[in-house]
Amino acid sequence: MIEPVIVGEIISQYEKHGWSLRRALLSGESKNVLAETMSRIDVEASDFDALWFSRRSNPESEAWELRRLTGSPFALVAVISADATSEEVEATLAQVADEMRAKTIA
Repeated sequence: MIEPVIVGEIISQYEKHGWSLRRALLSGESKNVLAETMSRIDVEASDFDALWFSRRSNPESEAWELRRLTGSPFALVAVISADATSEEVEATLAQVADEMRAKTIA
């Protein structure tokens, strides 16, 4: 079970290093447990629990990191061009989420 205090500590650690919490991928139970913590961001239904953080890595790109919340700490990073369309951004993020799912659920 996910502990809101632990999730808050993860968020604080990322923010300390310049990352911004952008989205959450949460299962039904986790969505209920973390409702207050995730009230300011988009929450998507998922079969695994993870948080999307982003930060500008340089003027031409932005790094997005998907951090798993359950099990051993695990994260995947995508670097997206600043001139990418919203469709390209969404496709890249979906691909990273699929990779996370394959590596952690299968």
